[in-house]
Amino acid sequence: MGSHHRFHAVRAHLLEKSGDAAGARAAYGAAAEGTLSRPERRYLRARAARLLP
Repeated sequence: MGSHHRFHAVRAHLLEKSGDAAGARAAYGAAAEGTLSRPERRYLRARAARLLP
């Protein structure tokens, strides 16, 4: 389960809500690398990018 991209996406969302931008960026990146869907990968990478300082 921990290697599934959706696990990382949910974790990223929770980290983002808790204020851990660096952790959320890393988790969104892991989620993006784990999906085969191009639209989903673009979405996850965009979520990570908007958390850049």
